[in-house]
Amino acid sequence: MEAGTYLYWRKLVQTVVLISIILSMPSASSALIGLKEGEAPNKFTLHDLNGAPVDVGGFFGRKPVIIVFWGLPISKSFLDYSMDELRFLNDQYELHHDATGLEIFGIYTPENDGEVPVGEIDRVKNLVKVNRLKFPVLIDSGFMIFREYGVIALPSTVMIDKGGKIKYIYPSFPLAAQPLFTEEIKGLIGLAQASAEKETEKKKGPDSHSVRLYNYALQMYKKGLPEQALSPLKKSIELDAEFPPSHNLMGIILWKQSNFEGAIGEFNKAVTLDKTYVLAHFNYGVLQFEGEKYPDAERHLKEALSLDSGMAEAHYVLGLLYKKMSREEEAVRELGAALAIFEKRKTASAYEIYAPYAFHRISTLYALSELYRKKGETGKALDVLQQAAQLALGLEIKTEKGNLHRSRDLMLYE
Repeated sequence: MEAGTYLYWRKLVQTVVLISIILSMPSASSALIGLKEGEAPNKFTLHDLNGAPVDVGGFFGRKPVIIVFWGLPISKSFLDYSMDELRFLNDQYELHHDATGLEIFGIYTPENDGEVPVGEIDRVKNLVKVNRLKFPVLIDSGFMIFREYGVIALPSTVMIDKGGKIKYIYPSFPLAAQPLFTEEIKGLIGLAQASAEKETEKKKGPDSHSVRLYNYALQMYKKGLPEQALSPLKKSIELDAEFPPSHNLMGIILWKQSNFEGAIGEFNKAVTLDKTYVLAHFNYGVLQFEGEKYPDAERHLKEALSLDSGMAEAHYVLGLLYKKMSREEEAVRELGAALAIFEKRKTASAYEIYAPYAFHRISTLYALSELYRKKGETGKALDVLQQAAQLALGLEIKTEKGNLHRSRDLMLYE
């Protein structure tokens, strides 16, 4: 074998192995909070900041109760995020406590297991004083309730109705949650809007409460908490079954849960409600592609591209589809179009390294290299494969604690 040929194949093998390893990296998973809506929460007693016991469980089944888990910051932004909710809930407490009996308890999660130092208690007391919090703040020494309730994010909120059943569970508190929380609290204490008012809103467009629930679910999904997005998303669809984005997002989550048929139904509902909903057409096409229903996949992907010809993701999946169907020329054309659009998205910032499309740029280059090699164009094959390797090495170095986005993460929601 000639030296040049040997060197080429050696480089090719090394690069293929590298790309194969990176493309097979597992995707991230998320844990679940250890509570379910509709169930009765476990009762508990904790001590307040002065050491006095407070029987929180004694209020269950007697009054509407809100429990919010929070902790001191690991960064200033984290503190602000937690305090935003505490201040918001304090306003709700002052507004509704005397009139409706609403009880709110701030469950402080200490910095460490074991006995809580006096200095740490003093810091909490100071925060309570500065922010003029009126509701009780209790200390969860040893993370007892934190672990028992299965909390996965701070802050996290549990709303319990007058019957003693969990009505809502919300991890985190994005800005989009404030109007939603206001409405949920009204429902919790019996001050929800009259159904006639809701019907009036509905006639003007999508149900406003449904949209707020969808926005909250979307925030949870973006944070990598698809399971936590399900509850508000289901409520969104119950309130307004004709809002296409809710069905689109539900389809994505169901697919990630390996519920293929459920996802098919949701995407079909989304495109039926809005035939111009490009994201749902694309997601439907991706799903059909994975299910090896190539004609249906091609139809929906082409429909997506007819609505948005600059959608790199649609060109990319269509190229992979043609590659599977041994339609090499069409595959090269679509993958080339995808790569050109992906390249235009590049910036000098970290976005190029961490954005979801980075994985698909690697995959596009890798697929093109296989097609060029099959056509006997070894020079082009090696060139694009080396580009893929360079990008993959950068990702490998800069995402030590994370995972690349896999094909299932290609689906689009906005």
